[in-house]
Amino acid sequence: MMTDSVDAFVRKDVNLAQTVIDADDNVDELFRQVKSSLIKLISSDPSEGEYALDLLMIAKYFERIGDHATNIGEWVVFSVTGIHKGESEL
Repeated sequence: MMTDSVDAFVRKDVNLAQTVIDADDNVDELFRQVKSSLIKLISSDPSEGEYALDLLMIAKYFERIGDHATNIGEWVVFSVTGIHKGESEL
């Protein structure tokens, strides 16, 4: 996503930017799945708590990277079309 968002920015490619934006829902869902799995791990074996917390933080960092890539994609769309996310819904 990050590479594609930068490529979309450099090329002013709205379609590629939209692909990045659309991928954010998948990343968010993967984060929810990881979080749920880690909660189950801690519930079944509390001694794994520190390990699970480290993994949760890593998963969250990846999710945030996806958010940043999405933001770049949204700015590409805005810079090319002049339409900011949400304006078309007004």
